[in-house]
Amino acid sequence: MPPVSPDRISLPDRYRVIRHLANGGMASVWEAHDELLDRAVAVKLLASHLGEDDRARRRFQREARAAAGLSSHPHVVTIYDVGEHQARVFMVMEIMRGGTVGDAMKSGREIPLKIRLRWLREAAGALDTAHAAGVVHRDIKPGNLLLDDHDRLAVGDFGIARVAWEDQLTATGQVLGTAAYLSPEQAMGEPATAASDIYALAVVAYELLTGSRPFEAEHFAAQARAHIEDPVPAASTRAPELSRAVDAVLERGLAKEPGDRWESAEAFVAALERTVDADAPSTGATRKLGRREKRGAAALGGAAAGAVVSTWSPM
Repeated sequence: MPPVSPDRISLPDRYRVIRHLANGGMASVWEAHDELLDRAVAVKLLASHLGEDDRARRRFQREARAAAGLSSHPHVVTIYDVGEHQARVFMVMEIMRGGTVGDAMKSGREIPLKIRLRWLREAAGALDTAHAAGVVHRDIKPGNLLLDDHDRLAVGDFGIARVAWEDQLTATGQVLGTAAYLSPEQAMGEPATAASDIYALAVVAYELLTGSRPFEAEHFAAQARAHIEDPVPAASTRAPELSRAVDAVLERGLAKEPGDRWESAEAFVAALERTVDADAPSTGATRKLGRREKRGAAALGGAAAGAVVSTWSPM
């Protein structure tokens, strides 16, 4: 979806479009100014070529309902407004100007351990709240963990979120999610559950603690196969300051069978914090992130059909 000039974007008079932020598979994201409340906002607009696709419109509107229902949580991106203008559905959200956790990792800047753990704790709280409401995110990755100017994290892009009891809009066997963070069951085309989100969060945690993802491959199929078949490399072999106790916590989060994983995202992060704290005397305060192998980036950039591109990018 190529960028569109702001003056060609039509929204209600209340919203003045400022600039384009990002594109995704079914929507674009724009910065706008809410003239009524005098505040900056982000607007997600359904792609024009999907405007007459009733299934896509229902799916987008379902996203809006699911996300709006979670907006009271401090670590879920707040939804301000949902509507339709000139046959195009839109959703208005808070704007997060700190970029994403993915941006922070790519920057190579030193990130204190306590901040990395706080990010995981904040994401876990948001996910458990969503799961309690029957919502599965299905695409947890650093690019969907947004940051504000004060490094507060909020989970964004419930664009492929799924209300657990309302799955008729998703084709059987369709693979959604980004390959590097895809749970084994999703990779096999099985329904995503709360345990799938916990798996993806464990991949993010592994990456935040070691600077690399547990499984790297150049192609979507090879990446998916690794999640299904390959044993989890011990994190302590990539970050010697980590102990075998940390390895055990991560390995349970990355268990191949959903039932073998932690019972909740918060339980996973709490166990991780306890074991990392036990390692504190020999653990450095910061780690420079973003030293991924080029092949890992290629796995995301060249994902095969079926992988979903996030509608968020650096702001």
